Amino acid sequence: MKRAISWGLPLLTLAVYLYLVVVLGQRLLAESGGLLPYDLRVTGYDLAQARGLLRALTPEGFALYEGPIFWTDTLFPALMGLCLLWWMRPLHGAFGTVCMMAAMGYVALDWGENMLVQRMLEAGPDWVRPADIFAASAFTQGKFAILALALVLAIRASMRRMRRRGAE
Repeated sequence: MKRAISWGLPLLTLAVYLYLVVVLGQRLLAESGGLLPYDLRVTGYDLAQARGLLRALTPEGFALYEGPIFWTDTLFPALMGLCLLWWMRPLHGAFGTVCMMAAMGYVALDWGENMLVQRMLEAGPDWVRPADIFAASAFTQGKFAILALALVLAIRASMRRMRRRGAE
C-alpha cells in the first residue's frame, strides 16, 4: 500500500498539475493576449497588472478561469498538500507540527488565492476593489513562499527517513 501511495499520489498530482498548466494554462494564455495568470505570478501583481489581465481576458477566457481552471486549481492544492504530508511523515513532535502547518498553510493560501481571484473575475476590471487585488497578490506570494518551505521540509523528512532505513 505504501508503494502505491508513494508513486500513485505524486503521479496523480503531477498529472493534474500538467493538465492545469499545460492544457488549461495554454488556453488561458491564448484568451488573455499572452498575459500570465494571477496564480503563476510568483512575485505578485499590482493594481495596473491585475486590471490589465482582466481587460485582456476574452469572454471565453473568463469562462475558462471561472470554470475548469477554478475546479482543477481547487483539486491540485489538496493533492499537493497530501503529497507534502506523505513525504514529511512521520509527523510527530515539533518538527512534525511545523511540517503539517507548512503543508496545510500552502493549501489554505492557494484556496484563499483562488477565492480572491474569483472575486476579481466576478467584479471585472472597472469594479474590482484594490483591496481584493492586493490581498490576492499577497496570497499568491505567500503560497509560493510557504510551498518552498514545505518542499524543503519534505526533502529533509524524506532524507531522515532514508537514513534511518539505511541504518537498520
